Amino acid sequence: MMKKAPEFVVQFSPESFSLTPVPGGLSNHNYRLQFQQHGQSNCYFVRQFSATYLGMDNDVELEYAAQIQAANIGLAPNVIVKHKQGMICDWVTGEHWDKAAQVRDENIEKLAQLVAMLHQQPMPSHHLDMVERLQHYYQTLNTEFKTVQLAQQLTLVIDLIEQHLPANRLGFCHHDMNPLNFIEDEQTKLYLLDWEFAAAGHCDFDIATLFQTFEWQDAQQALFIRYYNQYYPAAKVTFEQLDAMAVVVEMMTLLWCIVMYQQDKDVTYLRLWQQSEYAITDKISQLTM
Repeated sequence: MMKKAPEFVVQFSPESFSLTPVPGGLSNHNYRLQFQQHGQSNCYFVRQFSATYLGMDNDVELEYAAQIQAANIGLAPNVIVKHKQGMICDWVTGEHWDKAAQVRDENIEKLAQLVAMLHQQPMPSHHLDMVERLQHYYQTLNTEFKTVQLAQQLTLVIDLIEQHLPANRLGFCHHDMNPLNFIEDEQTKLYLLDWEFAAAGHCDFDIATLFQTFEWQDAQQALFIRYYNQYYPAAKVTFEQLDAMAVVVEMMTLLWCIVMYQQDKDVTYLRLWQQSEYAITDKISQLTM
């Protein structure tokens, strides 16, 4: 239980309610809100924005707009309350997939169908420029973290974005596709959560992020691509273009981890930073072979 409920939760709820922390979310505080009203039991998801969220160049109105658009086509929970301090959404009773479930053929197809559907929706007005976001993260770093190697890697990745990525892959993107942001309800319907980075963007970024965070082998990746291209025939995604985007995703991950560690000195971010530092060196080496 939290010591003091946010004002937007108090205003929404009857006098008696409970807030229980929900695991997950590296840059926000998540809770399960429960109360009885008119003889019925009510349950909602509460997301309270943290100082980290507000300091990372996020825009709450853009997030709300993206999630509402996704909710209208059944890809995200409905937003019930919008507030500058956080939001209240429908509670999805379900589970995140474990490692075994993440590699099942039928679930890979379900993921591919959801991602393909999202990418074909009308694009939000806001566009996430990958070069601008990378430069923003880099400029935020303390001088001690700006190594020669990091600067060289950033230059290479920016060149990759500007010169070598397919130009016809813009769409409605989530930009943070990881296992904790997918939940399957009791009717086996899959939802995508946490829309803070959602914007118009390069669709390959979503797929490369998904491959990175689900840690799939080539067979699972190939199956996803086959299903994705089936549900989005105009996309014609290939392994080669995703290999290039994987370097961009790793660079974004690396800089984000350093920024987060710099802010909080949390060893979680230090561990992720070290993993990503190794991974991007490996990915760049494979790409330039």
